[in-house]
Amino acid sequence: MSKENNIVKTTRQRTTCPIFGPLNELHGRVLPTVSDVLKYYLFVKYEMKMTLLVREPTVSEISEVVAQKIESVWVKSSIPHISHKRVIEKIRKCHDKYRNLLKPYKGRRNDKKYQQKLENYRNEKISCLFDITFCKCTNFDTCKCQKDMKIPLAERLFIKDQRLERKMVIGGVDVIATKKKEKREKRKQIEDERIKRKLVKTDAESMELLELNSTSSSSYTDTDVITLEYQSQNRLDFPTLARECDRYGISDRAAASIASAVLQDIGIVHEGETSHVVDRNKIRRQRKKLQNAVAESTKLTVSQSLLTGLYFDGRKDNTKELIKKDKKYYPKTTKEEHYTLVNEPDSVYIGHVTAATGGAKDIKEAILNFFISNNIQLNGLTVIGCDGTNVNTGHKGGIIRFMELDLNRPLQWCICLLHTNELPLRHLLNSLDGATTGPTEFCGPIGKAIKTCEELPVAPFSSISVENMPDNIDRMVLSNDQQYLYDICLAISRGECYSDLALKKPGPVAHSRWLTTAGRILRLYVATEKPSDNLIILATYIMKVYAPVWFHVKTKPAITEGARHIWRLISFSRYLEPNLRNIVDTVIQRNGFFCHPENLLLSMLTDKRENIRSLALRKLFCARNENRGSSEVRIFQVPKLDFNAKDYFALINWQRVGRYEPPLLMNVPFKEIVAMVKARKTEEWSKYPCHAQAVERCIRLVSEASESVYGEEKRHGFILNRIQSRSLIKHYNTKKDYNL
Repeated sequence: MSKENNIVKTTRQRTTCPIFGPLNELHGRVLPTVSDVLKYYLFVKYEMKMTLLVREPTVSEISEVVAQKIESVWVKSSIPHISHKRVIEKIRKCHDKYRNLLKPYKGRRNDKKYQQKLENYRNEKISCLFDITFCKCTNFDTCKCQKDMKIPLAERLFIKDQRLERKMVIGGVDVIATKKKEKREKRKQIEDERIKRKLVKTDAESMELLELNSTSSSSYTDTDVITLEYQSQNRLDFPTLARECDRYGISDRAAASIASAVLQDIGIVHEGETSHVVDRNKIRRQRKKLQNAVAESTKLTVSQSLLTGLYFDGRKDNTKELIKKDKKYYPKTTKEEHYTLVNEPDSVYIGHVTAATGGAKDIKEAILNFFISNNIQLNGLTVIGCDGTNVNTGHKGGIIRFMELDLNRPLQWCICLLHTNELPLRHLLNSLDGATTGPTEFCGPIGKAIKTCEELPVAPFSSISVENMPDNIDRMVLSNDQQYLYDICLAISRGECYSDLALKKPGPVAHSRWLTTAGRILRLYVATEKPSDNLIILATYIMKVYAPVWFHVKTKPAITEGARHIWRLISFSRYLEPNLRNIVDTVIQRNGFFCHPENLLLSMLTDKRENIRSLALRKLFCARNENRGSSEVRIFQVPKLDFNAKDYFALINWQRVGRYEPPLLMNVPFKEIVAMVKARKTEEWSKYPCHAQAVERCIRLVSEASESVYGEEKRHGFILNRIQSRSLIKHYNTKKDYNL
C-alpha cells in the first residue's frame, strides 16, 4: 500500500466534538474548564494519530501530553496543584465519563431525551473549572489545609473568579514578585547549608568526646556495649494495644503516636530516655504477632471441638490486594465473594473462604477444603443453615445438596426465617411501587420518598392496630433499628407519634436490610396526611404481618419454632385482598422450608399440647422404620402448602409427602426421644437458631477486614482480634466497663 493511502484524511467530523464543537489547543491565559480539557484531549489524539499513522495513540500517551500542558498553565498562575499522577487520573476519569456518554450517539443522536442529556452535560462542563488545586476551600478564612498547599493570598481572588464568573486572565511575568521569590529561596538555601554545617560540627565533637571517654575508662568491656544496645531498643510488648487498634480500625502510625504520647505523659518517655518511643513498625509487628497467635489458638480450639451446626452466607466485598509487577507490589481494590462460616449453637466465627466462582459446586469445594486444611472433623455435623437463595437451597444443584451428597447423609435444613419474612414485603413493594434499580434505589414514588422520610414533619394519620405482636419483648436486647421499628409500630397503633421518635433517624435504605426499609415506610406513613392506597397497604402489612413475625422470631429463635413461625406468617396475612394474597402465598410456598416434614416434626415434638407430641412420636416411629437400611440421601423439597390450614401441623398433606425423620434426631435412640418428649426436656434440640443473624454479624466483620488489610490470613486474624476485644469489652462507656 502506498504512503498516500496511509495518510488520515482531515474532515470536519474528525476535528469537531459532537458536544463541545471544534477542537483546539488550551489557552494559556485562563485556567482550563472541563470542556477545554476534553477538546484539547481530542485535539492531541487527532494530532498524534496523524503523526503515528500505523496505530491508534493510547489513552496513557494522550493523557501524559494533556497533563503536562494543563500543569504548565497552572504553574503560571502560581497556585499549588496536585501531583502529575493524580492529574492524569483526573483526566482519564473525565474522559471515561465523556466516552460513556457518547457510546449510544450514532443510534440515539436524533432522540430528544438524549439530545437534552448532551445539552445538559455541555452546559455543566463548559463553565466548570478543571480544578486540580490541593485546596478546594471556598472560605479561605477558615481554611485548614497544610501551609504549602494553601492558595496564596495574592491568587485567591483569581481562583474564585475562575471557579465562578471567569472574567480574569493570567497576566505576564510579575518582575517584583519574581525577585521577592528568588530572594526568599536564596535565603532558605543559605539557612539549610548553615544548619548542615552545624550538624556536621556537632557530630565531630561527639565522636571526639566518645573516644576520650573510651580511652580514660578502665572498666570498659564488650558487655557495656551490649547493654547499651539493649537499652536503646524498645522491648516492650503491646498486645492489648494491637487488639484494640484492630477493633477500632486505628492505623499503625496513629497508634504509635498515641502510645508514645501516653508513655510520655506517665513519665516513661522523657528528654533523657527515648528508647521506649513507639514507632509504626513496632505496632505493625505487634498486630501481626497477635493476629497469628489468635488464629493458631482458634484453629486448635475449633479442630478439637465438635462441629454440629454449620451456618454460612456469602457477600461480594471490596477487597484490598497487592499486585506484583516486576519486583514491586501495587495496591488494588477488587470485588471478591467471601463465604463466612459460623459454628452454631454458640455463634462462633470459624473462618471465611473465597470460591473460584459463584457456582454451588465451587463454593461447596471451598468450604470442605477449608475444613480439611484446618483439621476440622464433620462427623458430628447435623444442622446446616443459610438464607434461601437458590445457589444455597437448590434441591438438585444447591450448596446444601452437594454437601449432603459428599457427606452421604441428610442434614437438618435451617433456612433463615428473618430472610423468609422479608421476601413477601419485598415482592409486595415491587408489585405496588415498582422494582428496585440498584443496591439502595427504588423506581416508584414510595421507594424514592423513604430515602428522606425522616426530614418530613409528622402529620395527622389514622391508627393501624398491631394485635399480633408478642408480649415478652425485651427492648434491651434489640438493636437500634429493631427498637425503632418496635417504637414506631406502637406509635401508629395508638395514633400518635411523639417528637423524640420523629427526630430519630431510621437506618439507611439497603436491599440487604429490609428491617430499615420497613421502618422508613412507617415513618413516611406518619408524615403523610393523605397517604396513597399503596402506602396504606404496605404500612398495614408491616403492622399486621412483617413486624409481628420479626419479633416472634427474635423472641422465640429456636429451630423447633420454625414451622410455627411460618404458620404465623401465613395466618397473619389472610386479611389481604386475593390479588395481594397470591403474591405473598407464592413467595411463602417457594420459601416454606420449615414446612418440610423433618422440620414440622421437630416443632410437633416440642408442642405444648400432649396430643400433638404423641402424634409426632407416631409419625417419627413410622418414618424411622420406613427408611431403615436406606443408603440414598433424600431430596429436600418444600411440599405443597395448605394456606387455609387451622394449625401449623396441618400445613401439609401428610399422606402425600415422603416420611423422613429429622436428621437432628437420627443418632438418638427412639426410647430416649420418647423419654425426652414426655419429660419436656428437649433443650438439646432447641439450641440451634432458626435465623442466621450471627452469620450476618460475622459477614460485616469480613467486609470491614477486606477493606482494611491484605490477604486471607491477615483478614482472619483481624476479625478474630475484633471478636476477642468485643467479647472482653462489649461497650466502653465508663471505667467499670473495662475488663482485664
